[in-house]
Amino acid sequence: MKQDESPQNTALHSQSSIENFSKLTTSEVLQSIAEFDHKLLRKFLSNTPLIIWAVDRNGVVTLSEGGGLAKLGYESGEWVGRSILKEFAEDEELIAIFRKTLNGEPSHIERRTGDLILDVEYTPIYDDQNEVDGFLSVAIDITEKIASQEKIRLSEERLSKIFQVNPVAMCISEIETGVFIEVNDSFLSALECSREEVLKKSAFDVGFWPSETQRKKMIDTVIKEGKVSDLYFDFINPAGNRLCTVLSAVLIYFRGETFLLSCIKDVTREREALKELETLNEHLEARVIARTAELQNAHAILNEEHKKRNRLYRALQQTEAKWRSLVTNAPDTILTLDSDGTILYLNHTISNMGIEDIIGSSIYKYMNQAEVPKAKKLLKEVFDTGKPQVMVTEGQSAEGNNALYSCRVGAMVSGEETIAAMVIATDITQQKQAEQELVRRRAELAHLSRLSTMGELAAELSHELNQPLAAINNYTNGCIRRIRSGTTSLETLIEPLEETSRQAQRASETIKRLRRHVQKSEVEYKPLDINVVIENSISLLEHEIQRNSTTLHLELSPGPLETIGDAIQIEQVLVNLLLNAIEAMSEIPPEERKLLIQSDQDKDNNLQITVTDSGIGLKKEEEKSIFEIFYTTKQKGLGVGLSISQTIIEAHGGTLSPRRNKTGTSFIITLPLKNGDTHGAS
Repeated sequence: MKQDESPQNTALHSQSSIENFSKLTTSEVLQSIAEFDHKLLRKFLSNTPLIIWAVDRNGVVTLSEGGGLAKLGYESGEWVGRSILKEFAEDEELIAIFRKTLNGEPSHIERRTGDLILDVEYTPIYDDQNEVDGFLSVAIDITEKIASQEKIRLSEERLSKIFQVNPVAMCISEIETGVFIEVNDSFLSALECSREEVLKKSAFDVGFWPSETQRKKMIDTVIKEGKVSDLYFDFINPAGNRLCTVLSAVLIYFRGETFLLSCIKDVTREREALKELETLNEHLEARVIARTAELQNAHAILNEEHKKRNRLYRALQQTEAKWRSLVTNAPDTILTLDSDGTILYLNHTISNMGIEDIIGSSIYKYMNQAEVPKAKKLLKEVFDTGKPQVMVTEGQSAEGNNALYSCRVGAMVSGEETIAAMVIATDITQQKQAEQELVRRRAELAHLSRLSTMGELAAELSHELNQPLAAINNYTNGCIRRIRSGTTSLETLIEPLEETSRQAQRASETIKRLRRHVQKSEVEYKPLDINVVIENSISLLEHEIQRNSTTLHLELSPGPLETIGDAIQIEQVLVNLLLNAIEAMSEIPPEERKLLIQSDQDKDNNLQITVTDSGIGLKKEEEKSIFEIFYTTKQKGLGVGLSISQTIIEAHGGTLSPRRNKTGTSFIITLPLKNGDTHGAS
C-alpha cells in the first residue's frame, strides 16, 4: 500500500471496482483480466459478487474465482482441474451449452442452482490460430433482483386488480398536468364516457375540475401532507349532468414513477336524500302521534303478557320443587363439588350427620384414604377436559355402614366454563356380592363339568393306570424270583428296580394330573403360558386319542404366548373341545381322523387357539344353538360342556366361536395377551 493510501480509501476503491466490474461486458472482463497480475486478480475477484470459470477445450476448469463461489459452498480454485463434462454429465441441457460454446457460439442464460438464480454468460476463448481454446463463464447472483422484480410485479398486479374491481370511482393522473394514466370502470360510469375519451387527456379536457386554481390548491396539500381527504366540489360531466362529489387523493409509485391516485365518491343522491329527509320530517310529527297510540295499545298487551309470565313462573317454581323432590328422594347419592373437592350440594345425609354439617366439608374426608390421590386426579380431569369420569370407591351409606359405590363424575358447565362437578354415586355393594356369588357358582358348575368329563373317561384312565401298575407287578415278581433262586446278584437287580421306579413315577404323574384337573379350588388368575396348558390338556387325553386312532398335529407358536387366567378352567375348555372333536370323527374311517391344534397371535394382537377336526361338521342352523345349555348332538351328552366353556372364556375377557369348514369344524378361542387388554373376570 502506498503511504498516501489509507485503509478506508482502499476499501472504497475496492467497493467501487466491484460495482463497476459487475457492470462490465464479457469482452471488457477479458480485457480487465489481461491487465492485472495473477495475485492482484485473485484478490480483486474474491471481493466481487461474480463467479468466473475458465475452461479449456477439453472441458477442464483452469480458473475458478469470484466471491460468489461461497454462496454455492465452494472456495476459490476448488474447481481447478475438474472436468465439467463429467461433473455435469447428468444435466443434458447444460452439457449442450458447454459444447455449443466450445464450438464457438456464445450463450447467455439464467440458471437456478439450489435457492440461487444466476445470470450466466458463456464466451468462447480463441488461441493464436483463431481456434476455440476453451471458454469463459461469468455468473452473477440475481436472486434478489428477480425477487424484487417479482414483488414489484405482484404489487402492481394486486394494485391493478383492486383498482379495476373497486366500486369507488378511481383514477391515476400526472401530478402537474392532470393527464389521466389509468381509470377504473366506476370512474367511467360516473363521468358517463368511454375509456378512449378519458385516457391521455387532462382533467380539464373532460371538465372534471371546475378550475385550475382549485386543483393546484389540492396538489399543494397532497405534496405537503402526502394526502387530501373529503374535498367537496361540483362539476358537469361530458354528458352534461351535474355531479356532487367528495374527493380524496394520495401520491403513489406506479410503473416506476410517482402519480396522483384520486378516489371520487358521488354524493349527488345523498344531497337529494337530504332534501327528501326534510320533506319526511314534516310527516314525522303526524306519525309520532299515531305511534303513541300504538304504544299505548302495546302497553296494554304487555301488561297481559306480564300476567301470563307470572303464571308461568309459578308453574316453573312448582316444577322445580318436583325435580328437587325427585333428586332428594333418589336412591343414588347426588353431590356437587368444586375443583378442590368441597361439597356444594348433597341430596342425602351420611351416617348421623346433617346435610348442613356436610356441605362445605371435603369429600375426601368420607373416602378410603388410599383412594384419595386417584379421586383428586379424576376430579382434575373433569375440570380440565369436561369429559365424564367413572370410579369405584368405598364409602359410608346413609345408615353409617361401609358400602361400595360406583361414582359417575360429570362437568356442570356455564357458558364455556366448568363451574362444578356433579357426582352420582350408586351403591353397588349388593351387586358386587351377587357377582362374587355368580363367580363361585360358575366355578362349582365348571368343577361338576370336569367330574362329568372324568367319569366319561374313567375306563380309559383306569387302563392308563393299569399299564404302569401291571409293569410294576411284573418287574417286582421277577426280582423276587431271582432272589429266591439264589442265582442273581445285586447288580442284576438294579435295572428292573429302576424300571419299576419309572413305572411308579408314571402312575404318580397320571394321578397328579387327574387330581389337579378334578380338584375343587378357588378361581385363581395368574400369568400362564397357553402352550403349556395345551400340552397338559393333551396329556390327559393321550390314551383317548390313541384309542380312537386319531392323528394329532400341533402348530404352536415358537415362543411363549402368555395370558392372565385360571389354568384349570382353560384346560377344562380345551379338554371339552378335544373330546367333542374326537367324538365328531368317530363315524369316519380311522385314516381320515385328523386333529389340529394351533396357537398364535391374531390380527388384533390377541392370543388365539384353534382346534380343528376332520369330522362330520356342523349344520348351518347349529352354529348358534350349540352354546345353549342342555343342547347336545350326542346320544349320552348333557349339553352343558360348550355352554360352560363359553362362559369360562368370556369370564377371561375372550371369545369362543365355531367355524364351519369344507370338512370338519374349527373352534376358535381368543384371549387377551398378558401385556394387552386386561381380562374381563369379575
